[in-house]
Amino acid sequence: MKPLFALTIIFLTLGLQAQTNPYLKDLSALKTILQKTPSYESQIKGKQLALYNDLYDRLVTDTASKVNSYKYFYNLAQLIFPLKDNHLAFYQIPDYENFKDQERIEQFITTKEFQDYPKYVGNLDSLKSALAAKSLDSVEGIYHYGQFYSVGLFKSSNKEYIGVVLESVVSLWQKGQIAIHLYEYAPNLFKAIYGHPLTKTFILQPVEKYQNQALLNSYFYNSYAQSIYAKQLPQVDWVNLPKNAPKFELRQVADDIQYLLARTFQADRSNAQKSTIFLDSIKTALTAANLILDLRNNEGGAKKMARKYVQLIQEYAKKGNVFILINNETLSQAEILTLRLKKFKNTRTLGQTTKGMLSYGSNYGKREKLPSQHFEIYVTDMKGPAKLLKYEDVGINPDIFLNEHANWIEQAITIIRRL
Repeated sequence: MKPLFALTIIFLTLGLQAQTNPYLKDLSALKTILQKTPSYESQIKGKQLALYNDLYDRLVTDTASKVNSYKYFYNLAQLIFPLKDNHLAFYQIPDYENFKDQERIEQFITTKEFQDYPKYVGNLDSLKSALAAKSLDSVEGIYHYGQFYSVGLFKSSNKEYIGVVLESVVSLWQKGQIAIHLYEYAPNLFKAIYGHPLTKTFILQPVEKYQNQALLNSYFYNSYAQSIYAKQLPQVDWVNLPKNAPKFELRQVADDIQYLLARTFQADRSNAQKSTIFLDSIKTALTAANLILDLRNNEGGAKKMARKYVQLIQEYAKKGNVFILINNETLSQAEILTLRLKKFKNTRTLGQTTKGMLSYGSNYGKREKLPSQHFEIYVTDMKGPAKLLKYEDVGINPDIFLNEHANWIEQAITIIRRL
């Protein structure tokens, strides 16, 4: 009876700790939230469920999380790692009051929170010299966040990389602070945890891709730059559309080539109205022999809005050739649309692999805070067809890859002339 009694005491102790320990409360709450998502219900079962429960049990007993803010966040994020669901978002909640002006930023820099931010303890000069010698094709190397600061990314263990600030012209980032953590789960694919460039709060990026000497998904909302971490600073970004590009556009780019741009399928009143008016205006205007359909940076949206473009292109493809531009920011419903259009005759895709964010979605944009009130998760509640899951994380490859250092529309025109 003694072993049973001892085991009972252990469980009672863990139960009492869970009631009073913020970390255990957050861990338990996050697991409960995730268990209700369609991705958990469809993916975490059988052997995967046993592995998931083992992971949870290990995280419960990890005492390091109580004193290490990064470890706290990392442990919580590990509950999301096994899920292939890139609509899920998890992040530390920032206090924007600290960053309203330079005076408040300077005050924040004096706080214990800032001083305790994760730091690299090695020699920065030696690290910089070693990374400068790395091949541009290697994940390791020196990355730039615009003109603001540079980060040395190196392999810290078999499947882990750490990014350390080497130079900075902004006071929020100091030499030696750790801005990037990557956890590799497939070649050039990572679970990433970033320090937000402005707020320094931790953010989970469920899928990070190393491609074209850059971390493609390292864009940050509410930052002071629209940069990504890249080894080389491009003079012109040919891969992405400009931020001020129109949402919808049709224009002639050559006598026999028209260009059609669609950046969103959102169904809110404003976008739906603009999209409907635009589509009505071009129903009889697609007259050229070739059409470039630009879906770059298309944020997705509602199926009912995307369906209208399916009907338009299906009718056009009966008589003309369609060339679809896609990139890493082509996501969600735009990816589903791409798969549907690829089935039509006379249709080809050009550009870059898409986001890989199409199996799940969110009807209501629901966010839930964890009990500590320090972390928030954006919850998914929609599930797509099972056949889409193979594209989650990896995305859809184009029929023809385009060069990121040259104008994509001009490249598309050249390809049209060759075919």
